[in-house]
Amino acid sequence: MSNPALLPLPGDILKASDAIAMIPEVNLGPPIEIPLIPPEADSGNISDEERRWLNEEINRLAEERNVLILAHNYTPKDVQKRARFVGDSLHLMKMGRQSTARVLVEASVLFMNEILAIMKQPGQIVLTPSLKALCSLAAHADVNKVREWKHAHPTGKVISYVNTYLDVKAESYICCASANVARIITHVAEKYPDSPLLFLPDVFLGYYAVNLLKKMGRSTDNLWLMMGACHVHEQITAHHVMRQMALHPDAAVYAHMECGCVSKCLSLLDRGLLTEERLKLASTWGATEFAKKTPHKKIIVATTVTNIYPMSVAAPDKEFIPANPEARCAFMEQHTLRNLYESLRDVKYEVTVDPELAERARKPIERMLSIQ
Repeated sequence: MSNPALLPLPGDILKASDAIAMIPEVNLGPPIEIPLIPPEADSGNISDEERRWLNEEINRLAEERNVLILAHNYTPKDVQKRARFVGDSLHLMKMGRQSTARVLVEASVLFMNEILAIMKQPGQIVLTPSLKALCSLAAHADVNKVREWKHAHPTGKVISYVNTYLDVKAESYICCASANVARIITHVAEKYPDSPLLFLPDVFLGYYAVNLLKKMGRSTDNLWLMMGACHVHEQITAHHVMRQMALHPDAAVYAHMECGCVSKCLSLLDRGLLTEERLKLASTWGATEFAKKTPHKKIIVATTVTNIYPMSVAAPDKEFIPANPEARCAFMEQHTLRNLYESLRDVKYEVTVDPELAERARKPIERMLSIQ
């Protein structure tokens, strides 16, 4: 039995091989309190009359006040329906950055609102419908541990997932999203072949990166990972996926690269037991693309259950089966039609950032966006 005193802690930084080996030993559960999901996040708990009135008022206020509404795929269906754009963090970043609207309201987790706050145009206002929309994955990223690693590795390059707060981004060389992680890591590995690389904070996405680099024939000896995870995706295990595959042998499988099932999925692909036509590891954005393109009429979905709604919009002829029906992000589901309306009505809650920190955090984001 492992000695608990010797085990790494969430947020610790390890060589990639050690980090992957320690995944089963480390408690990757949420380091912050998980809020209760508001009852009105479930569409059945709002009357048709109230929903109709809220929708009308949101539309009216958005037009009167020149508001662009953005919503992440993991937010409740009612909120997604009111958004001008629905997507993952990278897509929403690009849409917000290009917008000339006076007010940007983003229903997401707060690190995404922070990104908009540093990328927005002069005079624009960034709002979040709920200040409770934190992120358990971002909370794992300890900026002091990042600084310690950089001090120990002066030539090292930090690649931070966008699922981090601005203090961590400010210490990073470049950012990435799940949609472009392969392209970003490949770019940095090729540009700095002799430099240590630190990828953070998601260790499961890091596992995916290790697999990617090995397939390219690159050594991962210089790659370091942080012991962090999304508390929702971490609880979607190989057991959930394999059980649903046994129940639905004719179904395809989509799995997000943050999931606890990633090692099993990669193993099945590497051993040729499944092909990418049937089992697809992809980003949140990639989920809808896979739903549209796969010939399979059933798709097992290994991510948050709220992502099934945009997938069903993209492919209405398909049946979607959650790998784990309990996989819900309480942080994303803090956003409801009611507080979206209140945000537009009262112009709250405004998200602002420290100018000096914003300037430092902007550079790794811009670096990411410059790489096509």
